[in-house]
Amino acid sequence: LEPDHWLAGGGLLLGILFGAAAQRSRFCVVSAVSNLALMRDYRQLHAWLAALGVALIGTGLLEWSGLVAVADSTYRRPSLDWLGTLGGGLIFGYGSMLAGGCASRTLVRCAEGNLGAMITLLAFALTGMATLFGVLDPVRGWIASHALHLASGDASLAAIAGVPHWGAGLSLALLCLCGILLLGRAREHLGLIWAGAAIGLAVAAGWWVTGVLAYDEFADRPPWSLAVAGPLARTFAWLSMHQSTGTLFSLLFIPGVLAGSLASSLLSGPFRWVAPDASRVGACIGGGALMGVGAVLAGGCNIGQGITGVATVSASSLLAATGILGGMLLGLWNMNSTGG
Repeated sequence: LEPDHWLAGGGLLLGILFGAAAQRSRFCVVSAVSNLALMRDYRQLHAWLAALGVALIGTGLLEWSGLVAVADSTYRRPSLDWLGTLGGGLIFGYGSMLAGGCASRTLVRCAEGNLGAMITLLAFALTGMATLFGVLDPVRGWIASHALHLASGDASLAAIAGVPHWGAGLSLALLCLCGILLLGRAREHLGLIWAGAAIGLAVAAGWWVTGVLAYDEFADRPPWSLAVAGPLARTFAWLSMHQSTGTLFSLLFIPGVLAGSLASSLLSGPFRWVAPDASRVGACIGGGALMGVGAVLAGGCNIGQGITGVATVSASSLLAATGILGGMLLGLWNMNSTGG
């Protein structure tokens, strides 16, 4: 098959698998944070730790073996956009808590017939597109101009610290495993843990598809894997303006997630049209808008930066993930203090 065929088929297939796994497990970082903070419920946290741990191991093995040039990915560029990644992460995290779901969960809920999630997704896509291509692009450029150049030539935390890359990745993966074993009762959540592991495998498979199967020595195209924010904005740009940017992998991943989620919801029974409460419409719009702006500024969302990027042990991704977590906690605190 030609490289473009691998990109198209790989993006669509992995989107379907991701959507089905996320729908069945209700995979969501917002749920993981809020359930842990409010009820000491570790189920969604276990799923997220499993996804990240498996993604770290799979991505690390592909890089260590030399099969995929992970260091060439955008996550490992030798610059640290500290203002965009941290500030954008905070904005995204706060918006996702306000909207009641992270980027991937919003996509899945759309496929389940949730009209509120569709409103959130539309606001997310429009503001993401405006930040990536439109009126907010100069702001994004100004923020990016404050990026720090890294003398290491690689944004990997291992390269910055001067330690073996495999050691840094393995250490983070072991921390994920310890979190699963020591926090809560993992045996009661094995289904969620397996679903999270499947998502982590999908991340590793994304690197394999774009870095091996679709590799083209004549194309200046770095390897890539699963993400939601950027592909969503690019998909809407293609639908609204017929402006094609990015790869076929990214463009077809989003419809793949919707198809996989829809099929899973129809088979398992929860699909139904649900209108949002009138009091929640503003939160859906505002939360989605903040998610779109924040995700583009941060260079990704809870999937693109929080799992795929962190799996490369990128300092930028770790900073973005810290911002996302901080924004979610800030949003949760604000909602509790105001009774929202």
